[in-house]
Amino acid sequence: MSRGCFIVIEGIDGSGKSEQFQRLTKRLKKRGYKLVATREPTKVYPVGRLIEKVLREEEQVSEEALALLFAADRADHTERKIKPALEEGAVVVSDRYVHSSLAYQSRGMNKELDINWIEKINRFALEPDAVIFLDISPEVGQSRLSNGQVRIKDHSYFENINQQEKIRMVYLEVLNLHDSPLGSKKVVVSQAGGTKVYRVDGVLPVDAVEKIVWRQVSSLLKELNVEAEGKDSKVESLTKFIEE
Repeated sequence: MSRGCFIVIEGIDGSGKSEQFQRLTKRLKKRGYKLVATREPTKVYPVGRLIEKVLREEEQVSEEALALLFAADRADHTERKIKPALEEGAVVVSDRYVHSSLAYQSRGMNKELDINWIEKINRFALEPDAVIFLDISPEVGQSRLSNGQVRIKDHSYFENINQQEKIRMVYLEVLNLHDSPLGSKKVVVSQAGGTKVYRVDGVLPVDAVEKIVWRQVSSLLKELNVEAEGKDSKVESLTKFIEE
């Protein structure tokens, strides 16, 4: 059995990331791929549940401790769910992964942490096969949030335009996208280590973004020889469609 494929969807607040996550996973499921749809922080594992309490301000920890909790949740998530699913030949799609920590924890919290330290504590994370980065300006993201997008209350300064721009710039740096201006192309393909990066113009209409994302993902799956089992195939409990 061939190894599966690990795809991560990233973006700043208001980028449309969660919407495209839902659309992509529904397409994959419909076409009969063995699928695990997941997210970070997790909600089903102990550390992830603690992170949720911190973000909802039901518990308080230092910024350093929060970064360590995210790294611990990721290590647990990777060992319990992502690695076994990949070994079973599944397509794993995650709403956020390690690049979120690099961007948000180094520039998005009250105390900016050293990005090299963040990388070090996340050394147990996997290198995704692909990252889909939905790129928008902070102004567009804030306007979407102001128009009713629901988001969790937390102690990070996500409503701050300057803060969001800092987060976006880290994303561009770690994903090797800093030479591609916003809006220059509908999609830009780059490489960050062993990860293929697709920078998609998140300002485009939702349906257009969905088509671009699917075109890139379907091409990647062919390249990696990851085949669908068929629309009528049974999906094993380990790799069933999961919405957390």
